[in-house]
Amino acid sequence: MGGRLALVVGSECVALGELGFTGELATGLYGSLTEAGGWRSATADDGPVLNPTAAQLVTAVDAAFEEAGQRQATLLLAFIGHGVATSPEDFYLLGHDSPAVPNSHNAFHLTQEIRERLNQSAVDGLVVLVDACETGQGVIGAARRWTDLLAQSAGRMEMLVAAGEGPAFSGCFTRTMLSTFDGGLPLRGENLLPADLVDPIAGECIQQQPQYLSFTSGAVSVAHGADPGLWLVPNTARHRDAVSGRSAAGFVDQLTRGLLVTPDVREHLDTIVDAGSNRLRVVIGPAGAGKSTLLAMLIRPSLVEGLAVTPEYITAAVFLTAASSIEAVAAELAAQLSARVPGFAEAAQAVHAHRARDEFDIFDLSVRHPLARLSTAGRRVTLVLDGLNQPQEGTRRLLISAIADLTRRHDLRHVRVIVGIRDGTGVEDDPALAHMYRIDVGEPAADDIATAVGSARGSGAPADPSDWVDWIQSLLTETPTDVEGTHVVSGGWLLARMLLEVASSITDGAVAAGIGLDRIVALRVDAALRGMYPETAGATGAFLSIMVAAGVGPVLPIELLDAALTARGFDLHIARIRDMTVALGSLVTRSRPGTPRESLGVTHGALLPGLRVECQKLDVELEDAHRAIVTAIKQSPSDRAADYARGSAVRHCLAYRDSASALHFLVLLQTTRSADNRDLWAAWVPAFIETLGPDHPDTLTTRSREAYHRAESGDLVGAIAAFELLLADRLRVLGPDYPKTLGTRTNLATYRARCGDYIGARTDYKRLFADQRRLLGPDHPDTLRTRNDLASNRADLGDLVGAIADFEQLRIDRARVLGADDPQTLRTRNSLAYWRGANGDFTGARTEFEQLLADSLRIFGPDHPSTLAARNSLAAFRARSGDLVGAATEFTHLLTDRLRVLGPDHPDTLTTRSTLADYHADTGYLPDAIAELEQLLADRLRVLGPDHPDTFATRNDLATRQAENGDLPRAIAELEVLLVAELRALGPTHAATIRTQTTLAHWRSQLVK
Repeated sequence: MGGRLALVVGSECVALGELGFTGELATGLYGSLTEAGGWRSATADDGPVLNPTAAQLVTAVDAAFEEAGQRQATLLLAFIGHGVATSPEDFYLLGHDSPAVPNSHNAFHLTQEIRERLNQSAVDGLVVLVDACETGQGVIGAARRWTDLLAQSAGRMEMLVAAGEGPAFSGCFTRTMLSTFDGGLPLRGENLLPADLVDPIAGECIQQQPQYLSFTSGAVSVAHGADPGLWLVPNTARHRDAVSGRSAAGFVDQLTRGLLVTPDVREHLDTIVDAGSNRLRVVIGPAGAGKSTLLAMLIRPSLVEGLAVTPEYITAAVFLTAASSIEAVAAELAAQLSARVPGFAEAAQAVHAHRARDEFDIFDLSVRHPLARLSTAGRRVTLVLDGLNQPQEGTRRLLISAIADLTRRHDLRHVRVIVGIRDGTGVEDDPALAHMYRIDVGEPAADDIATAVGSARGSGAPADPSDWVDWIQSLLTETPTDVEGTHVVSGGWLLARMLLEVASSITDGAVAAGIGLDRIVALRVDAALRGMYPETAGATGAFLSIMVAAGVGPVLPIELLDAALTARGFDLHIARIRDMTVALGSLVTRSRPGTPRESLGVTHGALLPGLRVECQKLDVELEDAHRAIVTAIKQSPSDRAADYARGSAVRHCLAYRDSASALHFLVLLQTTRSADNRDLWAAWVPAFIETLGPDHPDTLTTRSREAYHRAESGDLVGAIAAFELLLADRLRVLGPDYPKTLGTRTNLATYRARCGDYIGARTDYKRLFADQRRLLGPDHPDTLRTRNDLASNRADLGDLVGAIADFEQLRIDRARVLGADDPQTLRTRNSLAYWRGANGDFTGARTEFEQLLADSLRIFGPDHPSTLAARNSLAAFRARSGDLVGAATEFTHLLTDRLRVLGPDHPDTLTTRSTLADYHADTGYLPDAIAELEQLLADRLRVLGPDHPDTFATRNDLATRQAENGDLPRAIAELEVLLVAELRALGPTHAATIRTQTTLAHWRSQLVK
């Protein structure tokens, strides 16, 4: 359930005289909270409660707490009007009929009434705003009498009131709050928190002093609140940021909170900006050195005084994680670019509507090609990709290739890319990034960190600061093991943030004895456990293990975390999960905090070793956490679960070596685009090799799937090379007679034939057929399939008579073994009819095609793909027999049915469109045919990719029709480009390449004439 519910009250007490502004301000505050902040009414009525009686005020508060408790929602209570303090800790909100000197029977005793409701309600955090006189006693009472109840459930509360012991004037508190909502605060984060309003109110309302109180993690504070989920409205000053409104905004908040801009930090920022003429800038440094924070400051330059850039300097930014996929990165960049770059959205639409010869994969479709269309727009585009070392190896390879394209291609000369890479991971040495401008970032000085920690400890500052400096310096040179098992330097500003949270727990003796980063993590976990309710504390181990399994960055949707905890036996619900999250402080990072679309994860990779140790202490196994996340993914129907699964489900399955489930997820994640599927399988091959070893059967399966989709996306030459390597490994590992080895041989022969190597394919098919007869017998379906391939191959080589004889015998054998109505038997009949027609037996072919259609209708029904294929064959035969008009009519009806049954992107639907365009051209409608082929080409590029044989065929057809329509120069230019692409992708002997050579020669000769 969850959500954010608000009750806003404007009340004037008759006994104390008219204020005149409560209704206006209450209405304005309710409007801002609901319209900008997404709050909903906590009662049945939409709007503020105005001038309630004391009894009505109590009823409204009761209804608000009941609704919030049932929904486990965050509750905001705001009161504007008369308030009175009668004695210490006794502060009353006055109703319209309350007396000037109230008691608990005729007014709302803030401290006691809220305490009673906290004792009975399970809200997901409480926010209290009071614009009234003498509110200081209410704060004191809340600090004493609410916090014990909140502590029992590790609850969270924010309270902001207008004044101390004196009066509040003319609604200044609420007026300033509303004006701050409108204008925003440049030095604050993505959302405005109650604590953010203290300074603006104090500065504007000089006759009163606002009071602030926060309770989180079992502790009361009058400093800045610790729960970013208890926010009021989005900060309008952040709307110009690249990540405004995006999931990364919360992570940027965490990176820039309590920012300390040292001279070294400022120098690094200036270096990055000054190097802007370099198309690729790479920020390199050890873990925790502040690379991400530097990039976050470029996104929010107003946080750094005098930095000579604006928020528009960074156009789009992505903070990469282990869960990042190429699809997710492309989608996020495209979303930001569409919102921030004029014309980008239109350019992206145009990419799908028009030809774009160079399009390759989803990144190119979504990002690179639309950017290339804007190269003359006169605006520089700067992209940030932080943490390039984080994604899985396969995804990282795809991202590096994309970055190299963005920073090398001439049509993208207006694009700049800034990348963050952790030193020592080897990513910075990739040859594709060799043209980088390198910016090295070192650790912050130990004395800077010691100074910050000392100030946080206050009266407990170190007795001997030099001991602390020496100790921190030793921490900065620690070398814990990171996620990938390599050693990296840790600490830096991450260490500073951790020390600030546990500074009061670290004694001078502990410093002298020497404690490491893992111990600091342990102290932070211990502090969190001390402030938790027992039920919540019992789930801490499971929570931490799920966070570690999810990985670094705010990656795990909170609903998946909830479901994973349930799978581990802890039914906490979202409110308690947020309590636990806040209690763990900077160990956990959050995006979109306090909303239904919140996500969480571990703040930094350097924390993972220490957190693993804590999981062991709490007797939890990481493999169980991975299983729980997979269970949650399988049970969740949400779009966010599907997005997370695309990047991480396979990783979680492999973590407990369930490679079968990993393969299952990969199959589910496939799309209709072969190019996407090729990249999907290629991205995960390295993970299978690393986890299972190169010779594991499932590793070999991932390689087979990648090679298959490489072929189906048009890269036949690359696919053949991949299948040759795979065959060698399967022969070595599985042996020559293993079914999957035979399957690889089938694939290799098939794609050799498709690549035009009919002789080589025939040799492969013959050897395969002999082995299948020996191993499987002559009637096995695989043996029969190879006979079918051999017959087709014979026809391809020109022996139609021999092929027809082979198909006739195969039809008999398949009918005997599989049955006359088996799809394979019907396919054999279709091939036989086709080659009979090709050999001149039109009567026999027509009879066979008509009978085949009748049988398909009887067996499968009118909408089955096999029936539609039979209709296609009959219509095509009609065309070959000379009835072009009748064939066009049949194909028009067939296209309608294929669109309805198969969808617009199915290969068969696209083939029907291609055939129709040809018939329209042949019957004299050339302009219509050209328009149809142009749209078909755009769709085949999108669905099949640029190197697919069908895409090449469409390009050839389009150029031919353009030439026939009189545009010879354009057609010849297109054919020249096409020939180069086919030579690269298919080779010189492929039928498509030869066809293009012949077509080009013909039209060149016509141009000379």
